[in-house]
Amino acid sequence: MKAPLIYLFFLLFAFNFSAEDFSHEEQRMLSTLYVQTAAEHRASVLQTFKTATNLLPEAIEDASWNALPNLASSNRDLAPAIIIDVDDTVLDNSPYEARLIKSGQSYPSGWGDWCNESQAKPLPGVLEFLLKAEQMGVKIFYVTNRKYEYEKGTLENFKKFGIPIEGDEDSLLMRYENGWDSNKTSRRELIAKNHRVIFQIGDNLGDFVDLSLSHQSPEKRVEVVTEFNDMWGKYWFMIENPTYGDWEGALYKFNFDRSNHTAEQAYTLAFVQGPMTTLLMIVPLIIFSFYSLSASRHKEIIESLKSRN
Repeated sequence: MKAPLIYLFFLLFAFNFSAEDFSHEEQRMLSTLYVQTAAEHRASVLQTFKTATNLLPEAIEDASWNALPNLASSNRDLAPAIIIDVDDTVLDNSPYEARLIKSGQSYPSGWGDWCNESQAKPLPGVLEFLLKAEQMGVKIFYVTNRKYEYEKGTLENFKKFGIPIEGDEDSLLMRYENGWDSNKTSRRELIAKNHRVIFQIGDNLGDFVDLSLSHQSPEKRVEVVTEFNDMWGKYWFMIENPTYGDWEGALYKFNFDRSNHTAEQAYTLAFVQGPMTTLLMIVPLIIFSFYSLSASRHKEIIESLKSRN
């Protein structure tokens, strides 16, 4: 009898927490604060780009070095290139996330305005890495799922902060340009025809593999990472993004139309994953319920978010 009561209490707690305390975007408050304020985040990003920078000479010199082994050409004379994502890999969009939190809105509200403002700053270390790569003769391809209609604003953003991009060849490959969808595979294939890709850099699993491999359950996605274990930290570099991505979609089975994900997750914990998981979850929730933020302190934290650069 006690177990069902515990499950019921857990469900009621989850329903009340999600419905009354936080909007959908406000649940991203801590992740946005982490990106904007955490020394650990800055160190992680700097570490990633410094590692890639240090590997540039070897990657350029070694004609067999290829970040796309399945697309590698037998032509060893191909020019070296880098494929890099844009949003939250090159450009910091955390001010946009802060706007959503403060206004109580959700993506894609205001996304077009943000792109066209051209105000996103480069992530720590990325500008130095890109300039070094350009100096060493590496072609840089920005493969992004920003819509093609935001090309002008994105290019202006690059120019404003000195992010290198060539004008003689299309180096900014955007979603819906040339019929491209969200799956980046066809764009990678196009680049690999005439270039030896030495690095792939992004913040989402789909920046490295076919979208079908990224759009799976959390467990399957971990298996994909393990399958390509030898690529990480040498050919492929992941920028941590705690704010959004396919990792989040995987939790909801890529169904973003549900009105109350927290309640559904509580149901799964209580009735599918078993009593032990539920107990492990409910104990800290009960404890921390006694240390909840006051409304004024909560508002103060939200106001500390930087919604403008």
